[in-house]
Amino acid sequence: MTDNQSGPGGLATAQVIEALRKARTSLVRAYMLHVLWFTVMCGFVGLHWNQGGLKASVLLTLVTVPPVLVFTVKVHSLCRAIDPRSRTVGLVPVIVTTLVLSPFESGLLLPAKNLIVANRLLRAHRPAQALVDNDPAGLPDSPGRENFQ
Repeated sequence: MTDNQSGPGGLATAQVIEALRKARTSLVRAYMLHVLWFTVMCGFVGLHWNQGGLKASVLLTLVTVPPVLVFTVKVHSLCRAIDPRSRTVGLVPVIVTTLVLSPFESGLLLPAKNLIVANRLLRAHRPAQALVDNDPAGLPDSPGRENFQ
């Protein structure tokens, strides 16, 4: 699919890539917050902190799970819009994993898989986009044009 062709939802590939870039950034932020609170929770449990503190840390960790899972599914749909064969985790596996295991495991494992796939897709589209954006050969009398002849 080229930049002129429309993908799912009528968006051009460049728009889908930009949306994926933004969703990936949001997922990274939510994921890092979740990992931070999960680490704090494990530290409090390991130190045998008082019951009120443990309850608060578990609650704060659980509050960070839904945004992580929402952005995980969003990144999945955008990755599939770019490459339908991409091996990402969608809504059904997220729900099943959350119910079978726990929200903590689904909030830690599934986003990592989607982030890896999203990074590969963005890396694959970066060189092609950079060549299109920085092509001095396409501009008349531009400096550096002699290097492309």
